Amino acid sequence: MKVSILSQRAAGRDQQIKAGGKIRPGIKVLTNAAKANAKAVDLYNQGVLKRLKFSEIEKQIVEACNIKNPMYPRNTPYYNVAASDFGMPELAAMIVEKYGEVRNGDSEKRLYRFPVVFHSGDVGDIYPNQFRRYGGEPGYESHYGEDGKRYCRYLPEVTKEMVAEQQARRIKRPPRRDKVIRGECEPRSCPEFLQGQCKFRGTLHFYIPGVPTTGLMVMETTSEYAAEAIWSDLDRIQQALGHIPRTNPNNPGKPIFWITKVQEIRTYFDENGQKKSGIQWVPKLQADIDMGSLLSSGADLALQHKPAPVAWLAAPKAMPEASILVPTAPVDMPPIDIPSTPAAVASSSVAPTQHQATAAAGDPVEAVLQKLDMLGLEHEETVPYFDLKFGEGWEDRTESLAAVLKQLDDFSKVGGACARLLIEMTLLAHQIDVPPQDFMRYATGRHGRGITGNETVLNQVVTELRELAKSGPQFAKSYIYDELKMIEQRVA
Repeated sequence: MKVSILSQRAAGRDQQIKAGGKIRPGIKVLTNAAKANAKAVDLYNQGVLKRLKFSEIEKQIVEACNIKNPMYPRNTPYYNVAASDFGMPELAAMIVEKYGEVRNGDSEKRLYRFPVVFHSGDVGDIYPNQFRRYGGEPGYESHYGEDGKRYCRYLPEVTKEMVAEQQARRIKRPPRRDKVIRGECEPRSCPEFLQGQCKFRGTLHFYIPGVPTTGLMVMETTSEYAAEAIWSDLDRIQQALGHIPRTNPNNPGKPIFWITKVQEIRTYFDENGQKKSGIQWVPKLQADIDMGSLLSSGADLALQHKPAPVAWLAAPKAMPEASILVPTAPVDMPPIDIPSTPAAVASSSVAPTQHQATAAAGDPVEAVLQKLDMLGLEHEETVPYFDLKFGEGWEDRTESLAAVLKQLDDFSKVGGACARLLIEMTLLAHQIDVPPQDFMRYATGRHGRGITGNETVLNQVVTELRELAKSGPQFAKSYIYDELKMIEQRVA
């Protein structure tokens, strides 16, 4: 049976590879309490400008302002490259300068995607991973035994008897301890894992073409889903070709693998530590390789594996044009079929909260926040939808804010629950590259008109779309258009 990232032996390796630098999937921003402190804001801005690690910035703020937990993680479509994360700090600026992009009117160049070359043909060497408990005792960690099973082990505490024995033998160093096996590591039934104390840690190792360093670059992730997807892609390629290629057989001199981000539904934590679910940007491995042509050629692909040319690593060719995952131009969306039912009207007549009552009159941004509060929608889960529909930066454009308010008015007619499902449906359709109007025709053909105001049917539609998305964009898109063609033929 094929093992996965959660069950491979590499997860238990004790040897640590010294990293030349670290790429981080996200950033940290100030909490509302910290934003109210001018000194904290200044330290944060200066730290970001100097490309310090966010942990260093946070430490400075805690010490200077005496604010507990002044920062929290923020999901972004780009990667964080801090100078202090590199043995040679100048490499951070080099990576951003070489592979960074200025998108959607942003004045700063950021790292949205970058090419990578893997140093090994063993997926376990490329992506070692482990479950580990942080900040608690004992410090449990996963480890693979010689029998191939994953075990939970820990370092036992130093007892008084052990110290007394050391003193009697006049040995000054701490007593020697061997790690103890607690039992098999089963995250789904582990109390520490279920309580969020023990977490998954995966570290992807790679080189970046054109970046002069002997030390491997690393990228850590605590997302099992993102790590599993990357590991599965590498394992699939290794199983098919017999190795992890380093040169592009179809385009010599061009990179094969790219690290980027895509939007998927994930569980995350807000600044108050509350667990929520919504659309998040997650790391994704992309491969510019024609597997079908390679496999159908009948060649002995394992014999074709050669080391990457030194010249390519030193002076990469021009980077292919990056694919913009969220369009800068507004996307045409179908009008929502709003039913005029008493229940729908009642759902829009929600009493304003104190926050809404004290909102600044005439402020469209505040008006948007008010309507989100009334619908029970979180800002984080609606921003990707509005970015998609009206283009990023909509909150800075008067006409776009007016359109957003109009959309929220339409949502109020069907209620927050249906609005949330409609938002998820639109983003999932975008994820599999099906225009919203086409998917609405498909969904209406299968479930009838008026689905936008029917929470039960919408739940069914979104569930179907989630399952289709798991099969991959190509299959999901092909299936929807095949079904749509048959629906239209029946109507005709």
